[in-house]
Amino acid sequence: MDAPDVAAEKARFFEVFGAIQAAALPKPGQPITPPKWYGPLASTVPASLPGSSAVVANTADVNAARDAFFNTYRAQLASVGGAPKVEVVQAWTGPMAATVPAGLPGSSPVVANTADVNAARQAFFDSYNRQVAATAGVRV
Repeated sequence: MDAPDVAAEKARFFEVFGAIQAAALPKPGQPITPPKWYGPLASTVPASLPGSSAVVANTADVNAARDAFFNTYRAQLASVGGAPKVEVVQAWTGPMAATVPAGLPGSSPVVANTADVNAARQAFFDSYNRQVAATAGVRV
């Protein structure tokens, strides 16, 4: 419950807010037109795609640093015998991913749990169930 002065101020606020909202809403039968966009067209703003121009051109310092980096890179690459050879990996011909168990309920594990893991897992669930039972009557 609000104090009388707070209730009066809230009422005044909502009255002013309602008047402003009513003035902003379109009148019945009045067409709603979206505001006109005066910004650039999306097609004229470069997005660093191949073939598009940069928004800001590189300075001479940036070009020199870039050239120095690539020259050093190429020299280092040449000193170690060129680019590394990439081995082509043959396509997967094994079982489908849907047939490989992923620890889902009902699937068999790829590696069976040890007795220690089963004991720890059971101890966790026992403790969890005791905590749930202890708080079952408590209202949150």
